[in-house]
Amino acid sequence: MAGIDHEALAAAMPWETEPFTILEPGEQTRAAIPQAWWPIADSSDPRDRRQVALALWNDDFLALVPTFAQALHADLVDVRVVEHPWIGAASLDYVVAASAGEGYGVWMGEDPATFGDHDPPLFDSLPPPVQTFLRRVHAGFTTWDRESCGLTPPSLMNTLAAYWGDPEDSARIEWYETAAEAPEMRRLLRVTGRGPHGDLLTSPDLPAGSAVTYFEPDFELKPFGESLDLFMTMPLEE
Repeated sequence: MAGIDHEALAAAMPWETEPFTILEPGEQTRAAIPQAWWPIADSSDPRDRRQVALALWNDDFLALVPTFAQALHADLVDVRVVEHPWIGAASLDYVVAASAGEGYGVWMGEDPATFGDHDPPLFDSLPPPVQTFLRRVHAGFTTWDRESCGLTPPSLMNTLAAYWGDPEDSARIEWYETAAEAPEMRRLLRVTGRGPHGDLLTSPDLPAGSAVTYFEPDFELKPFGESLDLFMTMPLEE
């Protein structure tokens, strides 16, 4: 069983405009990827590739995102080891069938070795299962722009203030919430988004387990897991 080949992967991610390569088994590939990925690169059976890839994931992270976890277990078509020239290191590309039955979502799971030498700002505001995932499973798990619908690579994570162009902006966001004081923009970590149309944010100044979602013009206080699950499943529902 060949599973997803280069042509099928290209069709599944029309947003990829640069040449990419599915890495072939061999010593050169093994030297470029984590040892835990070797069976995925070596196998010709998509069932084996799926099983090995999913075994990497920490259960407490999957428990945070039950809808996406269900899609991974029920609708994951294949996992390939891929080089995207604009990423700089090989990734595991997860191809998941859309819930509507047409098309696919493709996520790029990045090598945990690319986490970087330092934590992103406000990293401790992320739930521990997310920190574990980023350190040990994938140092970034996103769709088309390395920011959307997943977890931005820690090397690219930044505060909302920096993301909006003024790293020292101490203005507080405006909202109608009463359960917590509105955080300053420089005290909000941008975890992911949906292109320019949404943001998922955390802060050490929020109640434990909570997050802020921003869908213009509204900032809202939400449970972190529920919100991340929402962002991660967006490509499967379009």
